[in-house]
Amino acid sequence: MKNDRITVAAISLMAMCLVTFDHEALGHGGACLLLGGHIRILTSAIFRCDLRSIWIDPAGPFANLLIGALLLLLVEVVPRRAAGMRLFLILAASFSLFWEAGYLIDAMRGRHGDWYFAAQDFLGEPTAWWRMSGVLAGIGLYVFTSRWASGALSSLWPHAAVARNVARTAWTVATLGAVLAALAYSGDGLADVRDAALEIGAGSWPLLLIPSSQGAVDAAPPAVFVQRNWIAIAAATAVYAIFVATLGRGLFF
Repeated sequence: MKNDRITVAAISLMAMCLVTFDHEALGHGGACLLLGGHIRILTSAIFRCDLRSIWIDPAGPFANLLIGALLLLLVEVVPRRAAGMRLFLILAASFSLFWEAGYLIDAMRGRHGDWYFAAQDFLGEPTAWWRMSGVLAGIGLYVFTSRWASGALSSLWPHAAVARNVARTAWTVATLGAVLAALAYSGDGLADVRDAALEIGAGSWPLLLIPSSQGAVDAAPPAVFVQRNWIAIAAATAVYAIFVATLGRGLFF
């Protein structure tokens, strides 16, 4: 028996849509509305609020970190036999935490983005030490998430080659899905496409490498498989179509 690639792809698309929604709509958008502002632009990678507040920039990253942490806990609750649901939680948690790890490193290195602007608001112009601390924190989050995701995937597929194949399929589909959705952006320029590729694709690059190896495979529980699930495929098709028509194309108010 093998994992069904179409169902794995569907699960990956839904995980990408959830994580992007968490950051842009739930995080940034929710903070804007709660503070009494009005959303002006909302896409899969761009957000604008008519209100200036120190809480809006960090709200997107914090939403992803919070959701990612909750999903880490939920993975342990879902039984192994529910391989599809468990894979969805693993991917959504991984995309969330990898996104913010990469974003933190890039923001502090290049002096731009949510993390850097939030640091400016709360600390003043970040010193070299603050920026280096941010880079190291991002690297630490990358290491933690890589190790966790590797172990979580290995718990489903003890043989590294099988788990790695699922991870690479998920990364490819999620990255292409994010980029294709951003191509629907009705505004000017390709910044949305670039940012979508960075946030999902470049951000979650460790999924291309893990799991690298495992020990004591013979003693591990037998592998479970993601079987063809037409309900999941139909749900992913609907969710992605809505995602493209809204956050992909862009909402302007």
